[in-house]
Amino acid sequence: MKSFRALVVLLTLGLWVAWLDAARWEVDLDQLLKTTAESEQEKLISRIVSAKPSWQEVSDYLRNLQFPEAETGKIHLRKTTCSDGVERSWILYVPTSYDPVHPTPLFVNLHGGVSRPEPIPDSEALEFMGDNLFKDLAEENGWLLLFPFGQEGATWWDEVGMSNINNLVRTVKREYNVDDDRVWLGGYSDGASAAFLYAMVFPTDYAAFIALSGHMGTGSLGGDLHTYAPNFYNTAVYAVTSFEDQLFPSAKMRPAIQMAREAGGDIFYREQEGEHDFSYAEEELPKIVHFLERHPRDPFPTRIIWESAVPWFGTCRWFAIDRISADPSASWHVDHNLVLTDDRITIGFRHDDTFPGPGIKVREIVEGTAAEQMGLAAGDVIIRGKKRKIKDMDDLMAYKAGLKRGDPIQLTVLRDGQKELLKGTLPPPTNYYLFKRERPSAMARVSFSANRVEIEGSRLGGFSVFVHPDMIRLERNLVVTVNGEEVFNRRVEPDIDFMLQNFLANRDRKLIYVAKIEVEI
Repeated sequence: MKSFRALVVLLTLGLWVAWLDAARWEVDLDQLLKTTAESEQEKLISRIVSAKPSWQEVSDYLRNLQFPEAETGKIHLRKTTCSDGVERSWILYVPTSYDPVHPTPLFVNLHGGVSRPEPIPDSEALEFMGDNLFKDLAEENGWLLLFPFGQEGATWWDEVGMSNINNLVRTVKREYNVDDDRVWLGGYSDGASAAFLYAMVFPTDYAAFIALSGHMGTGSLGGDLHTYAPNFYNTAVYAVTSFEDQLFPSAKMRPAIQMAREAGGDIFYREQEGEHDFSYAEEELPKIVHFLERHPRDPFPTRIIWESAVPWFGTCRWFAIDRISADPSASWHVDHNLVLTDDRITIGFRHDDTFPGPGIKVREIVEGTAAEQMGLAAGDVIIRGKKRKIKDMDDLMAYKAGLKRGDPIQLTVLRDGQKELLKGTLPPPTNYYLFKRERPSAMARVSFSANRVEIEGSRLGGFSVFVHPDMIRLERNLVVTVNGEEVFNRRVEPDIDFMLQNFLANRDRKLIYVAKIEVEI
């Protein structure tokens, strides 16, 4: 009897210890999802792995996270410290219909004029959001609306600005019940140019992109980035241009759209009457809503086409280009690019947008431009363009509309209270490539079916495949071939450490990969 009781006690203790282990890893995982300190994250991950939960238990926990109640129908103005150490504002609008129990779509709205010199003041940020038509769409359709603020040095195409957007998306996903398959990004002018860019370099987070009056090459040219039209294959883009746009007219943007479509890009394109403004909003916004509703993300597409010159921009969904080889490119690896003519009238200065007028106050002169040649200086107030009075930017745009490249230019300015007449000549038209090309790229055409990944690769030196149980059967071997040659053939074992690290990096509850295989060629 005593031995029986002892056995019962031991069994009870064993069950109790097992229950404590199970409870402990869940507590640790809950804490892991809340902390941002890397050292603390490492300790917690180590403890979770030591507790040996199954990958199914970890995946279920992450997929079924619970979220707190939130103030709805309200604009939330918040601050974040970017990678350059500068604190910048951002706004989140939470619709009245938001319910933390139900996954909610998220629209990331990027503004134009991203090169302003100083961080936007809070009062201006709130005023800007108050007039934002996408906020109205968010309320009507039950979307969360994320509105980052950029500036010179933190644009939509430099490291600071891009990492800020990525981090803010993950912040919202950490705090709110976001539908990971209905996250969209779009904007107007510079925000539209960024939408084109993100479709080519960061598509994984997003279901679709909205580009309204933007330029497909701005991210490449302004950010010194290599971008590739075939990457438009993976995520749908809705693009609009205007016939009389002073910056990006339809006639100049149309060839780029056509080239991207010929490269396989999934681009829905419309042209509207109007200048560089949002006057077509009333007609286009309902169509945009319908487009977004019809384009949820496919988290595990059976086919990916991807090209990259740098690993940082090397990932699309479940496939990543890790290394570019020095081999010759394959015959099918064609560079889709375009030579454009820049005949825009740019004088070559940045204006002080805090100056109340009348006139336009010069903040900064751009080197090597007509402004520098004619002696325009910071602090000058432009009051006349030849015979036309200039009270504001609209007047300057009207003066520039009568000029063409190579013409003489005359500006009257106030300098130290005195009028001065400045004369110069606009530069001749110049040709440029739409996309930057200074280094070789690798390209891959990838497909999967029945535990088999087949890759057509060009200059593909190394790659990764992210493994999800909805893609393959883990009890069977995964076979990977490159250009017909088998490079991987074995079972993939789930890796709890990787699962947790990857989830912390992307906060995507639909893309909880259980392992990653890396192949060097």
